[in-house]
Amino acid sequence: MTHLRVNPTNPKRSQNFRATLQKSMLVAAVAALSAIAVSAQEASTDPSSQDSGLLSTLFSGYGIIVLLVLVLVGLIVAKKLRGKRHADWVDAEEESKKAPSTQRNDGLPVPGNPMRRAGDQLITQPRQTGEQSPGTAPNASESCFGAYRVDQEVWKLILGKPHRMDVMASRAPDDRRAIEASLVKALNALDTDEEGKRRASAALEEYGFLARQSAVLLMGRDAWERSSAARMLGEIGSPASLPFLIEALHDNDVVVRNQAVSSLGYLKLPAAIGALLDIARWHPDIPAPLLSEALSSCSVDTPGFLDLPSAEPELPAESSAREEPATINSFAAFDDLPEGTEDLALAEALDQLNSEDHRSRAQAAQLLGSYPVQRSVLALTSLAMNDGNSAVRAAAVASLSSIDHESVFPPVLIALSDESREVQAAAARALTSLRFDRGDAFVRVAETADRETLRSVAKACVKTGIVTQATGRLTSEDRRQAYEAFSLFSLLARANETDPIISAIGGHPDENVRLTLVRALKVAAQAELAPKLRELVASEKVSENVRTALLEVLYKLDQNSPADTHVPSDNVTTDVA
Repeated sequence: MTHLRVNPTNPKRSQNFRATLQKSMLVAAVAALSAIAVSAQEASTDPSSQDSGLLSTLFSGYGIIVLLVLVLVGLIVAKKLRGKRHADWVDAEEESKKAPSTQRNDGLPVPGNPMRRAGDQLITQPRQTGEQSPGTAPNASESCFGAYRVDQEVWKLILGKPHRMDVMASRAPDDRRAIEASLVKALNALDTDEEGKRRASAALEEYGFLARQSAVLLMGRDAWERSSAARMLGEIGSPASLPFLIEALHDNDVVVRNQAVSSLGYLKLPAAIGALLDIARWHPDIPAPLLSEALSSCSVDTPGFLDLPSAEPELPAESSAREEPATINSFAAFDDLPEGTEDLALAEALDQLNSEDHRSRAQAAQLLGSYPVQRSVLALTSLAMNDGNSAVRAAAVASLSSIDHESVFPPVLIALSDESREVQAAAARALTSLRFDRGDAFVRVAETADRETLRSVAKACVKTGIVTQATGRLTSEDRRQAYEAFSLFSLLARANETDPIISAIGGHPDENVRLTLVRALKVAAQAELAPKLRELVASEKVSENVRTALLEVLYKLDQNSPADTHVPSDNVTTDVA
């Protein structure tokens, strides 16, 4: 039998061929029936034929008509079936023409057909299921999991429970929007703890939402998109978005710039202070309250400059948290700055500080930053603490930071508690640029500063939150952080600014922290602290270990205090001596 093969790539040729074939088959069938009818008629007249009766019956006039009708009906039905298949094939070809050329000729199955022949290979169309077969791209127009399922998996992640990674990594646009919305909602929810917020922020960064918002912020088509991206980055609060928000400060649209300022305030990173101050000079249209709030958040409320690295302190390798750091009173020597009495240009700059014009004084303060001598430090310190104009004080603090010597440490710390936000921001920016060891600097201030300066530095550290942040670092595994925190509390004890220390000893949940604070008092506490310590010893809130350590401090204070000034207290037990 001969097989006829129709080329599906030439529809007009195959259609004409089929019509010719149908006509030929019809003519052949009629001719065959006529021949059979003639033979039957001859057989009916021949009496010797055994089948004459049967043939005459089958091929009588009515029988032939019935047979012809059946043949015609079969041909019509076959023609309709072929026409339907041809119409389906034409529709599929039209759909393939609408698709990109890379999708029409790649040998993929035709929609609606379980199979199609591509070249010489037979490719089976994959079943329509919720999963994508390997090597196929996901359908970007549909949601694979849905908002409800996404929200469930997001909250599992926030709570630290096992969750479906395929749901969180879905690339469907609807799923991506639902994941981002759920993570941001969890990040801003009041009932989400700090660990949950950390997980949400990490997920936003890990799954690409932070990068997407950063790209929109810089390349968004309109101001509304860029402003929304800036707001979203502020809500996420990731330090990785800092350079993108700083770049957005130079956006052509004022709404985007203002939103970038607000989002930088949410980040609370001192590294943004310089950019905020610069943008205030370049774009005076930024609202002063908005800029002031952002500067305050980056400088005072969160003293992140304590996280910056400094020189490793020289501590014995065998020291531990439970050892008494007797080396706290000894610190590395440093070279004093030259006096600078013979420089004529410096003398002219110092004379300019007496000008009544605050712009002239600010200009002179900026000029003094290029003279790392004692006279410059003394003059800038006086300006930073006493000048009546906040711009002049801020310029003096900035110049002190450019000198970068331990002698500038006290005025920079005191400037953190200045009433002006501009001065506070300049002080925080200055601390981010100082490169000497802050632990040694705290000790040096405690040992060498006069009484008034020492009290001012201690109060500034308490007011700005440096003390609160340093409390938990007393037992840190980072030796630098532990040494720096211990030096700070020793300074507080030497300045007799002990309320934060007494409060932490009585109520801090970590006993090691309380014992370390007691050791700081033992190293640098003053005799005036004895009454407060006796009250703390009598309190029921302290443990036996802490009470024993406090009694040792009291014994030391009693031994060092003059006999005629010692006043006994009823709260002290007889076994103290």
